[in-house]
Amino acid sequence: MSDLFRGYNLRDYDENVRRFFLFGIPLFSGMMIQSLLYNLYLTRLGYQEDFIGQMAGLAPLASGLFAVPTGIISDRVGRKPFLLASAAVMAVTQIGLCTVTDRSLLLVFAFVAGTSGAFIWVNHVPFLSENAAPQRRAQAIAIWMSIQALTRMIMSLLAGSLPDLMGHLADIGTEEPEPFRYALYVGSALCLVAMLPLIGVHTKTSTRTTQEPGTTTAFPWRTFIAFGAISICRGASMGFSFPFFNVFFQQALLLSTPVIGGVFFLSQVVAVPSTVLAPAIARRFGQIHTIVPTRIVGSLALVLLGFSQSLALGLACFLLTTIVEAITAPTEMTYATQVVPSAYWARMQSLRVTGFQIPAGLASLAAGFIIVEYGYWATFVLAGTLRMVSAVILFTVFRGKQIEV
Repeated sequence: MSDLFRGYNLRDYDENVRRFFLFGIPLFSGMMIQSLLYNLYLTRLGYQEDFIGQMAGLAPLASGLFAVPTGIISDRVGRKPFLLASAAVMAVTQIGLCTVTDRSLLLVFAFVAGTSGAFIWVNHVPFLSENAAPQRRAQAIAIWMSIQALTRMIMSLLAGSLPDLMGHLADIGTEEPEPFRYALYVGSALCLVAMLPLIGVHTKTSTRTTQEPGTTTAFPWRTFIAFGAISICRGASMGFSFPFFNVFFQQALLLSTPVIGGVFFLSQVVAVPSTVLAPAIARRFGQIHTIVPTRIVGSLALVLLGFSQSLALGLACFLLTTIVEAITAPTEMTYATQVVPSAYWARMQSLRVTGFQIPAGLASLAAGFIIVEYGYWATFVLAGTLRMVSAVILFTVFRGKQIEV
């Protein structure tokens, strides 16, 4: 039992890492409010899934386009400026997104908001890898993702009730956009609060300036290409599915906003222990043997979700896909830092973010039109198929490269 929770004592980490964990709590809270409520807000403005798909697609496109420049510059100036910028940009753009209603301005704000994704997702793994001891990297990443899951769990429950609260305070029905707009302002404020813990972070000289064994060898093209292909498949899969889960529950299963919040709450209830146990599972079975079969199961659940017509089946499939992602995502992140020399960490993370976000954006753009034309089943089948392909690529390329964790 002690082995399962090895490395989860926060005193094992320096002040920078602990401050980074504190940064995540309000940031993920603001992100969860936006994620749960914004598409529902757009439906109350009269927009359909095709426009929602365009909005959902622009943010990851921007993240993907800015990922490589962000990685290059952050190697020179450090991670802290970009982490601060991620919270600031997120807050300002969220205010814009829930204040203006003009179609063109909404698209502009959605694109600018996406740059914050590049700032945070390119730098979170390098920051933790540089500030945590090598034997604690897997646990540091797992703690970070557990904070994300736990925060999303709590906020999904609270955020689902926020429009009702705002509507009661303003004496406006929740069929109108205003209660959702006021609730989204709360998310913007939380993103600003997230900047406070980062102010005390001490900038460190990157440990990657010191040559380590293996960095004198040829550039690991095969590894980079493989992770690029895996990220493309995972990103497109996410774009075809994730932005539409809340609208799917509302439109296809006819759930109310508080019930949708409850569904997302349950998904995070199962995600937290899955993320915490992921390093122990990887130690027991190996990273590849953990990721591949688990991801295949998740892909099948995602396909089945598209054909669900009852809450029970839809909830079961949704929870299973959440568990799979909670186990496989941190395991893959840690594995990527172990098979690539530290001199290439930022470039690898930039590649993974670019490879993930641009296909996610393009898939979201296409998904909105596919849903209007064919229904949700078509996009969820595409999402599940692509997720399975990512597992096949990972197994084919890395099956002989198990790393001690």
